[in-house]
Amino acid sequence: MGKKELKVALFLAWRSLRRGSRSSAILTIVIIGMCFTNMIFLPSLFAGIGQTIKTQIVDYEVGNVLVSPQSGDQYVTDLDATLDLINGMPGVERATPHYSKGATLKYRQRILGSSIRAIRPIDEKSVSPLYTKMIAGSYLGEGDTGEIIIGKTIAGDSSIREEDEFYPSLGGVRVGDSITVEYGNGYTKDYRVKGIFSTGWTSTDNAAFITWSDMELVEGESLDKAEYITVKTKPGYTEKSVKDVLMSYGVSPKVQTTDDLLSKAIGSVLQSFDIINMVSLIVSIIITTVVLFIVITIKTINSRKQIGILRAIGVHKEVIMHNYGFQVIILAVFGITLGIVIASLLALYLSIYPIVTPEWSAYMHLTPIDLVWNSLILFAAAVFAGYVPAYQVSREEIQSAMRV
Repeated sequence: MGKKELKVALFLAWRSLRRGSRSSAILTIVIIGMCFTNMIFLPSLFAGIGQTIKTQIVDYEVGNVLVSPQSGDQYVTDLDATLDLINGMPGVERATPHYSKGATLKYRQRILGSSIRAIRPIDEKSVSPLYTKMIAGSYLGEGDTGEIIIGKTIAGDSSIREEDEFYPSLGGVRVGDSITVEYGNGYTKDYRVKGIFSTGWTSTDNAAFITWSDMELVEGESLDKAEYITVKTKPGYTEKSVKDVLMSYGVSPKVQTTDDLLSKAIGSVLQSFDIINMVSLIVSIIITTVVLFIVITIKTINSRKQIGILRAIGVHKEVIMHNYGFQVIILAVFGITLGIVIASLLALYLSIYPIVTPEWSAYMHLTPIDLVWNSLILFAAAVFAGYVPAYQVSREEIQSAMRV
């Protein structure tokens, strides 16, 4: 079939859509647009949840690379020398140690169990954005003693009754208040609340932070050890490359990237997301294909007499077939364009107003590749749905079509 015949088919298709039912064409475009939105919404939302969880774990828990004690040991020892070695490695932005201890917090009539984490505030700033999440007061200074920063969840809200709280709290602690901390080793100390933070990550917002020097007072000795060391990588370096360098220098036999940890911790969750995404994609494709198939079948059946006339005056059956096929392609292009606009607006809205839960916040992680890939899939489904009935009707005998 030559270019001339294709041009004739395209002309007939465009003319048929313009002179046909506008409401039917608009409804078909809207259906395709909604199917495209449905195809891309859940996968991109789940991808956004995954990205949010990974970001929060990197920012507030393990960094890009986590250095843990070797099997059988409780701590990473010879801490200062180990930190100097790690910070001198290529690809390492900064490394910071963490040391935590279980404790009981008391404020007025409230008693709450929590984890007290010791950090080196200056180093922590280079690895974690915790210092940017202060909603009241200020972040810890390097030499602070007798001061503590606590998560919003621990601080609580005095306007909420204890029995109505989602998480237990101290019932409305404010900056400047004094809370009593009783450690598991029997050490008890009153701390002034220097700041309150909110990260949106539950395990961090349920924790409290003091300086490394304050934790040395608790333990009664100089702490040249850490439970683990979090490492932030420099831009342009992969987590795996930094991990390999650290292991090659014998920093620790147990060095893990964020992906290593996530594959164990939430691997099954992400696999569940993939299954849901696949089901959503398949259902959307089937719905679009069936709807377009029905629309074009009805349209071709109602146009059988016109098709017979076209055949009688010598219009080739392939031109007729492409006429109806091009109608579907045109509708699909407009529908996919509408879907891209809707999906982009949804993504923009959720980037400003993300879905927030006590565990995480979510947005649509939408990339140009996602838009192109889903557009091609939906376009292929539309072409299939349009050409099948068009092919069947175009093969009908002239006499049979004229008798309608």
